[in-house]
Amino acid sequence: MAMNERTYWFRQAYFFYTQLAAGSLLVLPSIMLPIYFKITTSLEGYLFFFEFFGMLIGSLLLPGTSDKIGRRPTLATAIMLYSVGSFFPYFNHSFYFLIISMIIMGAGIGANVPIVNAMMNEFSDPTARGTIMSIGNAIFNLGFVIIPLFLLFGIAKFVFAYGLVQLISILPIAWIPETTKLNSKGGFKALYKSNYIKRTLLVSFATFFVFFSAYGIIDWFPTLIYKGIIATPALFQKDYIIIANLGAFSGAALMAPFIDKLGRKRLGVLVNLVACIAEMFVGLISGNSILLIAALIFSSLLFMEGALAIVTIISSELYGSEMRGRGLGNSLAWGRIAGMISPLVLGSILEELKSPAAPFFVISISSLAAMSCFLMLPETALLH
Repeated sequence: MAMNERTYWFRQAYFFYTQLAAGSLLVLPSIMLPIYFKITTSLEGYLFFFEFFGMLIGSLLLPGTSDKIGRRPTLATAIMLYSVGSFFPYFNHSFYFLIISMIIMGAGIGANVPIVNAMMNEFSDPTARGTIMSIGNAIFNLGFVIIPLFLLFGIAKFVFAYGLVQLISILPIAWIPETTKLNSKGGFKALYKSNYIKRTLLVSFATFFVFFSAYGIIDWFPTLIYKGIIATPALFQKDYIIIANLGAFSGAALMAPFIDKLGRKRLGVLVNLVACIAEMFVGLISGNSILLIAALIFSSLLFMEGALAIVTIISSELYGSEMRGRGLGNSLAWGRIAGMISPLVLGSILEELKSPAAPFFVISISSLAAMSCFLMLPETALLH
């Protein structure tokens, strides 16, 4: 390992922490705000939409900027945005002010993920890069569980202090060296020129379809439970968000031991195929076995979150350091778009066809499309 072992792990631990904080704050609209501010479910949906809109903006703007001015100042900016955005609602409870807060916070989270993944790539030993980055993605998902735990212990107001405290996490950046070769030329359009367009389109579509399936299961499937359209076990109904997010954490964590040994492409094809089969079976048995449906949904989520970690790693390895921020930002922007439209598309299909099975067939087709993209992508792993 090129750098001191202790320094290496300090940096990786710091990157892991920023992922945990960003993931924790991501779930504010769905968990904390409806309770603290007594917001209705319909308004909560708007808040989630604007948070994802902010994430889209953050994915498009700051990661590309990190190629031009460096990772460190842009990461500090991302942390500042999601910290300040999360604390704003403490002072003003109006709905329009909350929208502004969600956009600011979302922009910080949307920028944090690609910038931190770029830095993890550039600091990691190539033979362990997939493992390190997969753990980072798992920790981001583990953050989804942190805020709900605050809720269980009745300390809702602490969440806003938790958001503000993240400003302190900017300080260690001063001890982290710059990792990228600065490139002030070109923007996102450089990714779509002849040298890069094929890999850019493939990884963008792969990310879109993976996010479409994963967020369909996380954000859309609960509506079937709450409306009583699909019966599930009582525990699954009561604590779906915590269970689903633990599944998301487990999916990325389970990929970690294999991703450097089997390769990104092979593992990506495998997990999408397994998820596709599970989702297809949910559609076929949607009116039958309750426990089997719950098991299939959970396994599908587990494998799709594994696919999400894999496609993020591939996105970081398809481009050199001078374009890595743009490459990751572009890929994850496609994922944010999928996350925004997935619940809307699946809800419309349910409304139109009046069958809970139909959306699951669409989710399975999305996983199959992601698998096809993985098949056409080059292998980026340094296998050992």
